[in-house]
Amino acid sequence: MGIRHKAVKETLEKGTHEEWNDDHEVNYQAVIHHQDIFLDFGTIAEWNAAQNTSGTNPTITLVGGFVCARLAATGGVGNFGTIRHELVGAAADITNHTAQPILHMALDIQTPTADNATHEFGFMANAGLPFAANQNGAFFRIDNNVLFAVSSDGAAETTTDLGAPNQFGNYKVKHTATADTFFVDDNETPVATHTTNISAADLTIKLTCADRAAGDNYLNCQATCLCTLRQTA
Repeated sequence: MGIRHKAVKETLEKGTHEEWNDDHEVNYQAVIHHQDIFLDFGTIAEWNAAQNTSGTNPTITLVGGFVCARLAATGGVGNFGTIRHELVGAAADITNHTAQPILHMALDIQTPTADNATHEFGFMANAGLPFAANQNGAFFRIDNNVLFAVSSDGAAETTTDLGAPNQFGNYKVKHTATADTFFVDDNETPVATHTTNISAADLTIKLTCADRAAGDNYLNCQATCLCTLRQTA
């Protein structure tokens, strides 16, 4: 919760009630947020793995010195390692473009195989299957070891090629009714801005990797943070 402090007074200096009311106006913009840092098992309980088909279920573990939610796509070609955020103990969509949600993700992507789409992470419809064509969302995809920003309204996609992904990255997606904006590694300048194929559906946070013919794939998520601007325009 943000509180503005415009008027600064010295000790015993008097002020007016107008100054007090204005000075202490609560500002909720961009401060309503939900944060998950994967440091204990209780955090993973907020996530649903029912779509997981991998030979290894998602776990909280230590990888390369970082505690993370580890998704392992193993056990056969086409299997998924996937988690999606829950609402009141069940998989559900948790936000909408009218809230202008912003999602931050701290990820470790271990050497994706160069064989079709291997990773997806960001805002996606809860009911959509991982890697389904034209699924509603605003998210990042790795395909043949190339990172893409993706917007989809359920009928068609707009994508931007962002080049080869780094192993460690901070990813941010801002989703509104008119545009999806994508950022990588806390850069203030967006790496992609889409104004077509913007989803109007309710969405959740979903992270997925896939087992492909070229080998197993992994996705380690250290933290996520969801903020909502709470504006309707």
